[in-house]
Amino acid sequence: MNLKVVNAEINEYLRGCLHENAADFMLKKHPYNEVSNLELTQQLVGLQKAKNKFPWLFKYQNIIYPPKVNLEQTSSEVTAIYKSQLLDIDTMIDITGGFGIDVSAFAKACTTTTHVEFSSSLQPYAQRSFLVQGISTKSFQADGIEFLKQSKEVYDLVYVDPSRKTDSHSKAVLLKDYEPNVIDNLDLLLNKGRNVMIKTSPMLDITAGINQLQYVESVHIVAVKNDVKELLWILSRKEVKQVDVISVNLETEQPVFKTMFSSSGVFDFSKPQKYLYEPNAAVMKSQQFDALLDQYPLRKLDQDAHLFTSDQLIDFPGRVFEIRNTIENKPKKLKRLYAKTARGIVTRNNKESVATLRKKYQFKEHETNYLFFTSSEELGAIVIEASKL
Repeated sequence: MNLKVVNAEINEYLRGCLHENAADFMLKKHPYNEVSNLELTQQLVGLQKAKNKFPWLFKYQNIIYPPKVNLEQTSSEVTAIYKSQLLDIDTMIDITGGFGIDVSAFAKACTTTTHVEFSSSLQPYAQRSFLVQGISTKSFQADGIEFLKQSKEVYDLVYVDPSRKTDSHSKAVLLKDYEPNVIDNLDLLLNKGRNVMIKTSPMLDITAGINQLQYVESVHIVAVKNDVKELLWILSRKEVKQVDVISVNLETEQPVFKTMFSSSGVFDFSKPQKYLYEPNAAVMKSQQFDALLDQYPLRKLDQDAHLFTSDQLIDFPGRVFEIRNTIENKPKKLKRLYAKTARGIVTRNNKESVATLRKKYQFKEHETNYLFFTSSEELGAIVIEASKL
């Protein structure tokens, strides 16, 4: 770690190059002999990432950024803040600390935080970040599981973000493939933490996760602007009869959808009414559509389409459209009515892809006027013309 990379002159130089391509920047000649091109480029990439992913760090001149791969694996600022506000705690430990974004957020919300990172090359970057931010987090370079075994403390929260990349699997989608193996170490985690929070990939199956983790109180499906980023599993030793499933779409004004986990799915269906509702990505991941109908005055179009309708406009966790027309999915009629027009295209339970439909009917792009190629329990294959509200 070359401290000269953050001196005032070089910092100003790099911030003036934020628009540049990193590969091109690496090959250029720069006016600084005391800092290598590799060090300059690593810092530039860090600043580029931080500007959008964790802007609270971007404002500091003296943060030194680790390699790009470490920044891609860490939480964003918005998801880290969300996690830090879920529980009322005083003490927490992050045993897979990485660059320290999550623990930085927790440090602003609770009294005592501890950061443990196995990588001897990454941990110093996090430790310096805490120092620059004025955060009193204690940081250690160690194996997080071994650190917990040796610790005499019991924390209000043990936080784990296990690696989803393993030697034998390019991307783990089963809990047993994560490192550290949270299943094998579940007793340790629950003995050392009054609460345990485990972050996993959104690829993980929710039913399987609940069954394997055994002590799940709640699952948070965290999306940012309709892109599901992570699943958060909250565990404790308390007896839990029903697991809460919370679907949140951050950086939108959509309401949070909270329900009890259920694997049932019996629905009442309806033809398209006045309004059309498309659940956001977090709600789609939850698959709790029966609970959605319990909480909102909606009807489902079809078993597999996962689109909803109503005659009255409601505040909904997803996109809302006003229906203009509903027709059978007949190519000749579609060409006559809509070919070469500007439309957003959505497919739900439809055989043809968006790309195929765009080419077939020569659709141009549009931000508010949509065609939904979908199905109805009563009408069969249909196309719904709708305007986004």
